[in-house]
Amino acid sequence: MPYRKQSIRTLSDYAKIEIRKYINTMELQQNNKLPREELLAEIIGVSRITIRQALNDLAAQGIVFRRQGKGTFVNVDSLNIRIHFNPCMEFSQIIRNSGYQPSVILGDVKQAAYDEEICTMLHMEKDEILILAEKIFLADGQFCVFCRDYFSATQLGGTNALSEFSQYEASVFQYVYQVSGKKCEWDKVEIDTILSSDIEGLAGYLKEQELPNMPLLYLKGVNYMSDSTPVLYANEYINTKIIKYNMIRKKNIAYLP
Repeated sequence: MPYRKQSIRTLSDYAKIEIRKYINTMELQQNNKLPREELLAEIIGVSRITIRQALNDLAAQGIVFRRQGKGTFVNVDSLNIRIHFNPCMEFSQIIRNSGYQPSVILGDVKQAAYDEEICTMLHMEKDEILILAEKIFLADGQFCVFCRDYFSATQLGGTNALSEFSQYEASVFQYVYQVSGKKCEWDKVEIDTILSSDIEGLAGYLKEQELPNMPLLYLKGVNYMSDSTPVLYANEYINTKIIKYNMIRKKNIAYLP
């Protein structure tokens, strides 16, 4: 088995989890105001600075909103959202949250032809080998997501790990973490749409009757470690009849006087 580094969670991450647990105990229909930062810090057992960072992160996600001089309040509407566009989860969990049972079809894992654009985005050296991995996620047996990921063979521990990785049903992020202890923290994606019939190679993994020609959400972009090191270039084709993303957006409108 690959080496697995012990999981390390920041205090801010811990505080966010504990605040979410506290929110679950609240009678939100009667009162959606959170305790003061000092009291939350005492309840959770962290510093006020940590609580403030956690609340700011939750506010950025739309889970709470902060009113100057009045306090922090739970955004009750956000708690009814099962699938967030940001932060994103692994597809198996997204499918479960959507009310379906996930399953996986393992596709090709192989050395890809050299692609200067992708290798440049991933900051790969000229002697590094580019790997292509394909995977299909099903929801109750229905086509849900097709993933086509590119990354350096060094992320797997070398090309000798291809055979083992080709049988790995969990996400490539989990595998990289098991090998190196490195976590993918954020990504930068371009959003588009595409017809399933325009995706090369997809039909070969599925029976014709399982894949009618349909519009899919197409996400493509680079995934990064916490130190902004690129780790993976992902192409994700998503059936939005099954996965329905939601997000709460802050408004930035230039109102005229």
